[in-house]
Amino acid sequence: MVGALTGPASATTAWARGGQGEEAVGRSLTRAVGSTGEVLHDRAIPGSRANIDHLVVVPSGVWVIDTKHYRGRVQQRRGWFGAAPSLYVQGHNRTNLIVSAVRQRRLVQRALEVRVPVHAALCFVDAEWGFFAAPFSIDGVEVTWCRRLAGSLRASGDLHRRDILRLAAHLAEVFPAYAPSGTSQSPTGA
Repeated sequence: MVGALTGPASATTAWARGGQGEEAVGRSLTRAVGSTGEVLHDRAIPGSRANIDHLVVVPSGVWVIDTKHYRGRVQQRRGWFGAAPSLYVQGHNRTNLIVSAVRQRRLVQRALEVRVPVHAALCFVDAEWGFFAAPFSIDGVEVTWCRRLAGSLRASGDLHRRDILRLAAHLAEVFPAYAPSGTSQSPTGA
């Protein structure tokens, strides 16, 4: 009864909005990569309730992409006296998102049987960037938006089609499709 009076919980609303953002980014990534790569959406992290939004294998390597559906201006703020830069969204410190992306990149690197470049990206949906904004990197994590990320995924590299297919198959086995227990949620971006 309380829910009927107050509406959906803010966490539920945020989860639904995030899922919509993941689906939109997933469709865009699939179009951008086309036949030059493979895209795996919504992958489970074994031993965890967490997931990886998108794994993309293209000639330039493997991309671990975390989609964020945030509103407000995205900016990098430089630290004082050589302190590491921070990620801010709508005036709030969101550097924890960088830490999470680095952790996901390391998991994927450890899972690979061969050495290939592994990139990490935070892809913001519906955020504000400003007229002269450009993607930036913190701790090796590209902070960007969908159209610019699509351009990065099209970059040339040393992986051939057979390598891409083999890597994608291996990653699909190590990081299976995510389906939280007790839900009927279909994988996003599929």
